[in-house]
Amino acid sequence: MMKDILEQAQPYLATIVLALIAWATTVITGAIKKAQKKAEAYYNAHTNEKDREFLHKIGKEAFAWAEALYKEYEGDVKLNKAYEYASDRLKSVGIDVSGDEIRASIEKAVVDHNAKKAGGKVAS
Repeated sequence: MMKDILEQAQPYLATIVLALIAWATTVITGAIKKAQKKAEAYYNAHTNEKDREFLHKIGKEAFAWAEALYKEYEGDVKLNKAYEYASDRLKSVGIDVSGDEIRASIEKAVVDHNAKKAGGKVAS
């Protein structure tokens, strides 16, 4: 008798087990996607922060390079040369930023340099 009940219930039990497995798979997949989104957001924020730091470093480097090599020229020529240097350097390492951001990093380096020269504090 127990054997008959188990045989009759087996298709239903199999269906229930498959439904539970499908439900568990859906929950796990959802959790993985949620974790993936959080990881991507963290990675992007962290990468952008590092890119910003590198951009400012390259801005200082480009300013110093142009100041040393083109000291006999006016500010616009030096700015353009520094911009070309920074743009090429950033492209070579795969950092994609706008022209305004590159120029801003160079201008910040100029302001910091002039403030140091005048005995003031550099901008942070």
